[in-house]
Amino acid sequence: MSNLSQLFDAGRFPGGVEVRPDGKAAVMTLRGPENGSLRLFSLWEGVILSFNRIDTQVWPLAQAEANNILLLNFCQKGRCEVALDDGQFAFLSQGYMAVGTQQAQEEYCYPGSLYEGIELFLDLDALSRQPYPLFQESEVSPEEIMEHLHTHRRLYLAATPPTVQTALDELWQLRDSQELGLIKLLSARLLWEVKRQPVEASPSIRYFTRSQVAIARETREILCADLSRNHTARELAERFQVSETSLKNYFRGVFGENLSTFLREARMRRAAELLRDTELRVAEIAAQVGYENQSKFAAVFARQFGCPPLEYRRRARLD
Repeated sequence: MSNLSQLFDAGRFPGGVEVRPDGKAAVMTLRGPENGSLRLFSLWEGVILSFNRIDTQVWPLAQAEANNILLLNFCQKGRCEVALDDGQFAFLSQGYMAVGTQQAQEEYCYPGSLYEGIELFLDLDALSRQPYPLFQESEVSPEEIMEHLHTHRRLYLAATPPTVQTALDELWQLRDSQELGLIKLLSARLLWEVKRQPVEASPSIRYFTRSQVAIARETREILCADLSRNHTARELAERFQVSETSLKNYFRGVFGENLSTFLREARMRRAAELLRDTELRVAEIAAQVGYENQSKFAAVFARQFGCPPLEYRRRARLD
């Protein structure tokens, strides 16, 4: 039996994970589809392709992760956290790839509660016993990819090369299909493209310590706890006893956007909810999301949503 069966056995998760058949695929969901799903295709014994659409910050880890799995992870949208063996963290964002045999240690984390991507799982033990003919015909092998990307040293993280991205985009178009034969062909092509790309000498990936990631996460919690408050970067930096520049770098590294952009968008999302779901006046909503000046709030809201607050409320209630 393939080691991969451990990764996708619903019975090995803490709870809330369901796996159901969907034609030639299997769909894994977490506490219902609203939190996202993995659409899994078994291409061969020991080869699984997963189309990931995640709408939550945390996806649980199976009780015992499988060993000796080569994972190729390609981010199409959003961000995911990658924990390294040395205790550091990196964050995979749109247009980046990660390749290696290192498995998650705690849980799968998605800082922005959004992630779309493709993962290809290769069970090295199963493939050594029964090689995948399509990979052989394509003249690619997991071992060659590992050697090419030097994954025996460290997880390989780098920008996705254009030709690899083209193959990914074609595969992504099949995420809801039952075209298993075409998915197999494009998966083999994807590996072939990865193998032939030059290794990026100095990948443009920043690494963060556990404490730096914790500072970024706690900063986010402070900002979101009370959107009516106007915390300054200096105030937050002093709270964590780091420089203002460091705080901003940690936050942007983890969440992919600067403090001011994140806070503005969080405020506008909350304002939109209040307009849809309450009878509060615009001035009251503005105050709840940190704007003393109603006109300034209305201008920012209109730039975000394309219409003034009251027009947004009217349209929302007509739908």
